[in-house]
Amino acid sequence: MQKRSFRYRILVMTAIIGALLVISGCALLQRDEPQIRNWQPVISPDGTRIAFASPVEENGFELFIYTPATGEKTRLTRNTIDDWAPSWSPEGERLVFVSNKDDNLDLYIIDIATGATFRLTSHDKEDANPHWGTDGRIAFNSKRSGEWEAYTIDANGANLRLIIAVAVD
Repeated sequence: MQKRSFRYRILVMTAIIGALLVISGCALLQRDEPQIRNWQPVISPDGTRIAFASPVEENGFELFIYTPATGEKTRLTRNTIDDWAPSWSPEGERLVFVSNKDDNLDLYIIDIATGATFRLTSHDKEDANPHWGTDGRIAFNSKRSGEWEAYTIDANGANLRLIIAVAVD
């Protein structure tokens, strides 16, 4: 009799929990993911502009700059692939960013005034998370060794250096 009573309670509790999840619209049961807009904002060195990535109708994240003082929003990249994770150059004239051109994550630099884009890295492993330092060098993560590690590189693509070669305990 106790086994039947225990099973009955479990069955009733499961039914109640299931009903509550359906009624409350549990995120686990929903198929729609939240929309990502204005992703990874970074403020320019002079504090007047904000660079960010945002999805567009053409199916991909593109880079934009927003100027709060004027309300102006400028689209920097225009393609059907993802461009994201912008980081300002120290002088505020260029951005380094990640793109999956050629089906691989590499770093690119875009000149904000001209729109000219330069491919900074071209390794068959993933490069991501760029940050342009005040010294002009760009720090980033790469999976070049098979594991994610930290590197630096000059803005012209020279002097690639592994900066953390051992795991930190």
